[in-house]
Amino acid sequence: MSAVRVRARLDHRGADFDLSLADGEVLAVLGPNGAGKSTLLHLIAGLLRPDTGRIEVGATVVTDTASGTFVPAHARRVAMLSQQPLLFPHMTAERNVGYAPRCRGRSRRQARECARRWLE
Repeated sequence: MSAVRVRARLDHRGADFDLSLADGEVLAVLGPNGAGKSTLLHLIAGLLRPDTGRIEVGATVVTDTASGTFVPAHARRVAMLSQQPLLFPHMTAERNVGYAPRCRGRSRRQARECARRWLE
């Protein structure tokens, strides 16, 4: 089973992806500006919908244009950091890291404890 499987096309961007990553495998996505690096990551994260294709994360199909399946970004349990890895630039790093546990119903105190543990 693949940890991530992407077969997707975005016609208006001229992007066509076909890749499979095994569990524990690491992939570096390199290329010049406009090569599609961010497009690929946005597809996996659910920030873009392909014109055609299927994307699997673990055993879960998160996008399948043939069946109309599309799991929204917030429900994919996929994290993506941009070049400036701050979700909210006006907040501290600890509060940014604590945002996810807060979204999942944790108290402020619990979120702060999680964030501090993750940042150690």
